[in-house]
Amino acid sequence: MFELDKNLKETILDNLPEEGLSISALSRLLKERGIKIHRLELSGYLKALSDMRVLRERDVKPSKVFSPTPTAKRSFYESLGNVIKKETDDEELRCDLALYTLNKLLRRPVFERELRLCGLHGTPISKRISNVELAEARNATSKAGLKIPIGDKALVSDTDYSDRLVKIILELLLEIGDIRAYALETRQKTLEEG
Repeated sequence: MFELDKNLKETILDNLPEEGLSISALSRLLKERGIKIHRLELSGYLKALSDMRVLRERDVKPSKVFSPTPTAKRSFYESLGNVIKKETDDEELRCDLALYTLNKLLRRPVFERELRLCGLHGTPISKRISNVELAEARNATSKAGLKIPIGDKALVSDTDYSDRLVKIILELLLEIGDIRAYALETRQKTLEEG
């Protein structure tokens, strides 16, 4: 059965191929994957995503076909996971880097679920937190609309990756901001630079 790990927008974007699908075809596809949503509700939601320029809507008589736009973004967590995965192949190190980065960016303990949303499944090196910190972290994620399971652990990194943090954040900015096309990938050295 479908678990609400992602919101409906992310679920649709994950299941919608680049060439697009009609409302009926997308409804059937979602139903096959255990996601039950009425066609009229789906139709309204797709139209709203089209109005927000997340999806592109085309008339292919007698249907409307929806496809993702180039600006349809991955979630913050998925983007961070992509950046971290480019850094190393070691799953444990990936989790350590993600935990450290999220702790610094969000200025709070990070839940295991947030690491899973990054697409990471290792166990990071972390230290215990107080009940007050746990309550504050739960409050912050609740305000952001992120549902955290009751037994989920909140983690604080017990390692220092400050030497890698700037590079990860810059790569994350390029990924999220969709500005990679403006960035110089490599820089040619001159003879003076040696």
